[in-house]
Amino acid sequence: MRDLKPKSKIDFYLERMQRRGFTAEQVLEGTGLRIDRLDDPHGRPKPPQYRQIILNMLSLTGDPNLGICLGQEFKISDLGILGYAALSAPTLKASRELYDRYRDLNEQHVFASRNYIANGRWFSEIQDVHRLTDVLRFGIEEFVSQTIELASSLTNRPFPVLELHLTYPQPADVSRYIRRFNCPIYFNQPRNVVVFDINRLQDPISLANDEVFKLCARNCELLAAKNRDKTVLAESIRNYLMNNPGNFPTLDEMARQLKMGARTLRRRLVEEGMSYQQILDQTRQDLAVQYLKHTTLTPKEIGFLLGYSSVSNFRRAFKGWTGRTLSDMRGLEG
Repeated sequence: MRDLKPKSKIDFYLERMQRRGFTAEQVLEGTGLRIDRLDDPHGRPKPPQYRQIILNMLSLTGDPNLGICLGQEFKISDLGILGYAALSAPTLKASRELYDRYRDLNEQHVFASRNYIANGRWFSEIQDVHRLTDVLRFGIEEFVSQTIELASSLTNRPFPVLELHLTYPQPADVSRYIRRFNCPIYFNQPRNVVVFDINRLQDPISLANDEVFKLCARNCELLAAKNRDKTVLAESIRNYLMNNPGNFPTLDEMARQLKMGARTLRRRLVEEGMSYQQILDQTRQDLAVQYLKHTTLTPKEIGFLLGYSSVSNFRRAFKGWTGRTLSDMRGLEG
């Protein structure tokens, strides 16, 4: 096991773009990210920065289907210890369950997926939790293409998609979709849902090894514990808030979520030079800017998502955060 650490999303993008002849500076342009600080917990990319990176890659390559290509290029080895564990699991189901348990080792993503079983079918709903709608197509292409690639690599068998339901309009050229996904595709749908064959979860992993699997699972837990110890608490809270839009718990509720006392949470944030209210306000501000720039939600709807009982309170808060009005940010009043 040469490299236990999973490759970060940014590192993967930088590596794949370098092979296409583009520099890290070109990929990171306009993000404010520094190459020498990408491993710094304080310098971890935020969703708007991921969005800019995706836009940069699409612009540099001129390939509207880049997500399909990058998903296909993702390899088991890019998952580090998670990849070794997946390769030694007994079945695809066991592999997926372990990945879900330790998915935080593989860094946060701009998009989230919710899996559920209904009527004997496996549904995976892709959720644009940060409302970054203009790169949604890329995210879905990458997610589905990567899922096919990893499952096929684990089992040495084709991993078919049964159906694709997509919220965006049909692209002018769907030939890449047909070649890669080879299934019925429905555009302009209310939700983004991928339908898989639930029976494929029982497919055996070609390199299954029970002892190696147990060892890798223990190593995953050790690595996860180590990451938890060094994670900046303020960043953990921010990630929770960003990944649960519309849910802004009180300090006591957040302390319970983090399995610590409220006094301990307050003290540790003070040690980091932060307060819980500062984190709430900054997160609300970041989300508000994203919603205003990249969605057609009204100020009333945005205010509700950010936990405000009235649009006037939201307007006042936004003016206090930024010194600007909502119309300044969007270019029109909602």
